[in-house]
Amino acid sequence: MTITYKILEAQISHNRFDDEIIAVNLATGSYFSFHNTAAELWSLLERGPATADSLSTAFSDAPACASQEIGMFLARLHAEGLLTESAEQPVQLTSAQAYATPVVEEFDELRELLLADIVHDTDEAGWPHLITS
Repeated sequence: MTITYKILEAQISHNRFDDEIIAVNLATGSYFSFHNTAAELWSLLERGPATADSLSTAFSDAPACASQEIGMFLARLHAEGLLTESAEQPVQLTSAQAYATPVVEEFDELRELLLADIVHDTDEAGWPHLITS
C-alpha cells in the first residue's frame, strides 16, 4: 500500500534559513533540521501531497534505493508528528538538486521553553518561570 503524506500544518512551524529548513512540532516541542536532500524533500512536500515514489522520481539521478530511503524519511517524519496521511492524489514534482540519502536531525533542548504557557508561566518581571523536572 502506497501512503501519501502532506505537512501537518496545524501543529508545525517551518522556515528556511539559507540552505537549512527548521521545522518545529509545536505539540511536542521538538524541532528538526533538514539539509541537502532532506531540505529539498520538505520543500517538495510544501508544494503538495506526495508519496515516496513520487518524491524519488522528482530527482533525475535518484538511485534504485531512493524510494525506500525516502519512504523511511517520510515514516520518521510521520512518527514525529510533522506529516499526516492524505487521501489526496500526489502532485507531480521535479527537483534540480542531486539526490543523497536524506538525514533528519532532531533537537529537544528547547522543549520546555517551546511548550511553556507564556500567559500562566510568566512571573511579574515578564520572564517565563518554567518548572523543571
